[in-house]
Amino acid sequence: MYTGLGTRPDEAVGKRARKGALNGTVIALGFTSFFSDISSEMVAAVIPLFLTTQLGFSPAAFGLFQGAYELANSLLRLVGGMIADRTRKPKETAAAGYGLSTLTRVGLLGSAVASLPAVPFLLADRLGKGLRTGPRDAMISLATPENAWGTAFGFHRTLDAAGALIGPLVAFGILLALPGSFESVFLLSVGFGLLGFAVIMTWVRNPKVAAPTVGSAGRSSLALATHWQNRGFRRILLLGAAFGLFSIGDAFAYLVIFEAAKAESSIGISGFGVEWFPLLFAGTAVVFLTTATPLGRLADRVGRARVWVAGHVFLAAVYGVLIFQPTSVPAILSVLALLGVYYGATDGVLPALAAGVIPKTHRSGGLALLATVVALARMVSALSFGLIWQAIGVDRALILVCAGLVTTIVVISFVALVRESPSEANR
Repeated sequence: MYTGLGTRPDEAVGKRARKGALNGTVIALGFTSFFSDISSEMVAAVIPLFLTTQLGFSPAAFGLFQGAYELANSLLRLVGGMIADRTRKPKETAAAGYGLSTLTRVGLLGSAVASLPAVPFLLADRLGKGLRTGPRDAMISLATPENAWGTAFGFHRTLDAAGALIGPLVAFGILLALPGSFESVFLLSVGFGLLGFAVIMTWVRNPKVAAPTVGSAGRSSLALATHWQNRGFRRILLLGAAFGLFSIGDAFAYLVIFEAAKAESSIGISGFGVEWFPLLFAGTAVVFLTTATPLGRLADRVGRARVWVAGHVFLAAVYGVLIFQPTSVPAILSVLALLGVYYGATDGVLPALAAGVIPKTHRSGGLALLATVVALARMVSALSFGLIWQAIGVDRALILVCAGLVTTIVVISFVALVRESPSEANR
């Protein structure tokens, strides 16, 4: 079994295999995510300002919410992955997650028209996302040749990003036409969520995976220990956690821009109101949409670990822009572009990287474990950043997180990548 970080398949074989990346399962799961992301990003694009401007959340309170958001996202990842592995029904497990998220939008609609608390529904939405992530990514890898995983995940993330682009634009259009009509946003999001659920139930089939050997059914309870004993997976797990500790998330980045814009009325965008906020999410999604598949193909050619680590350089550049000049129009466009490339180089490449070291019979659980660890690290990052912002100011908080990320990139580049032998990279 391959235990290194890099993956560089033979170019001729890779060219033939990439033709198998766009199969029916990958395409159907892509459109499932497309419709579901329109639904979720319509909501996500208005939530940061809804919480801070309407409900009065401070940076520390928003950091606490973001931390809880990531925690809720991670709670069901392991459960979903282990259920999918044990029952060998990843489709049904993932569909349950999509269905749960759609139901939470109905709850948000109730919160808009009947003053129900919104935060529990937002956290329940993350539970649904956690439940579906591992099984969905496992189905993509199991339906695709190994040396085309980067392409397959990149294609899936492209459709995912397309939904993430359309969702904020729809929310922007609704709020522009009907100012403050959050209930209209939530209502339409339910419809798109139902479309995504219908796609996975109608066109996705469970992959055929050999049944576990006799006596191995009980071993699923030891899956965590099994994954930890896997040296290659353990390395990826630890590196993913290290990077996650310095990933504050795009919502915080956009709040930095918005708060700076409010404080500096002379920058020429003093009319930057709540209705314009979703366009920041849309801008990043445009770049993510155009880079996910090309960067996935690049990862298949030059090594997935190299592209993944390099992607974090763009995140560090985001922090640099936010520190020095967050409010000029070129700076804002730079932040959106850099975030898009960062997501394009990391979001689909990381599961493609990890899939190579996880046995097929435990792939849902392994990918879910990786996503859980990264989500927990990001939870710590969001909570810490919010508290530091509240305590010493946003500039110093950004300097600290940027310094930590740059240090992590340098250490990982030299220790994990430079020392990797060519034979290990191609194993």
